[in-house]
Amino acid sequence: MAVTKIGIGFVLAVILLGVPLVIPEYQTFQLTGVMTYAVAALGLNLITGYVGQVSLGHNAFFALGSYAAVLSVVYLGVNDVLGVLIAAIVTFIAGVLAGYPAKRLRGLYLALITLILAVSVIPLVKQFKAYTGGAAGLMVDKPVPPAWFTLGQDAWIYYMVLAFTVVVFWLVRNFVGGSNGRALAGIREGELAASSMGVDVNRLKVIVFGVGSMLAGVGGALATFTIGFIGPDSFTLMLSISFLAAIVVGGLGTIWGALVAGLFLQFVPSYASDLGQAFSGAVYGGILIACMTLMPNGIVGSLMKITSSRREARKAADRAAAKSAEKTAVKAAADRGVRAT
Repeated sequence: MAVTKIGIGFVLAVILLGVPLVIPEYQTFQLTGVMTYAVAALGLNLITGYVGQVSLGHNAFFALGSYAAVLSVVYLGVNDVLGVLIAAIVTFIAGVLAGYPAKRLRGLYLALITLILAVSVIPLVKQFKAYTGGAAGLMVDKPVPPAWFTLGQDAWIYYMVLAFTVVVFWLVRNFVGGSNGRALAGIREGELAASSMGVDVNRLKVIVFGVGSMLAGVGGALATFTIGFIGPDSFTLMLSISFLAAIVVGGLGTIWGALVAGLFLQFVPSYASDLGQAFSGAVYGGILIACMTLMPNGIVGSLMKITSSRREARKAADRAAAKSAEKTAVKAAADRGVRAT
């Protein structure tokens, strides 16, 4: 089993590293966008999928990370990677501060509180137009590859975003594994029961809200450096709703569901707009209805459930076969004993 996982990981690494070598630059740019959205979607999946807190303010942290990274590069003179790390710190602190009043809230009440964050983004950005560019936005210098890198700027940004994405997914996978994962599941299913088992519910909810917000900020910073432009119209309430829809389609409470969410956010709006502006909402709604009807656990969640069911069925069949073989052996031994007498 371990050898199989290592083999799959090696093949996946070769594919990811080789992508810019075999596909056009625009498709490389699109796949980079998938990863930026996947990082941010993973943050919301931590908050909503693992803890059960419905947040409508993900666009606010996505925007905060974007502007924090850009302003750090412009005014502090740091490089792009350090700008992303600064965005991570800023959004983590903001997420923890927002998580304190939200730690005792659930469901509709938390959604309403985070809705305030969602609708406050655009007015705040426009208010500080001397720094943010206001409604016109800002052009952002994309990361420049070093002289030894010969594949082009889009490929360099792809590898930079890939490195952040791999590290983020690895860290989150370790975070939700083991006792932390069981504690988060306990909070999602019942806070009182989790508290009675010794889980510090409020502290863990604040930490998860901070980490989820931080991932939104990292995703926003990476997306801004990928696109090369930042403006308030990119961070509307519709962005938060799109993130929620995407993690439902990908699979709540699953790590790899965030990758499906990234694909959803990158490609569905583009193809939906090709059908016409009036059809974009219908496409979103149709996909959600189809997903909830055919795969209520999301794409990844449903696949995991099917795989688990088949694995359990094979184990049950193996146990039945072993039991039948044991009975046959016992009967054969008894028959030999009878013939011997």
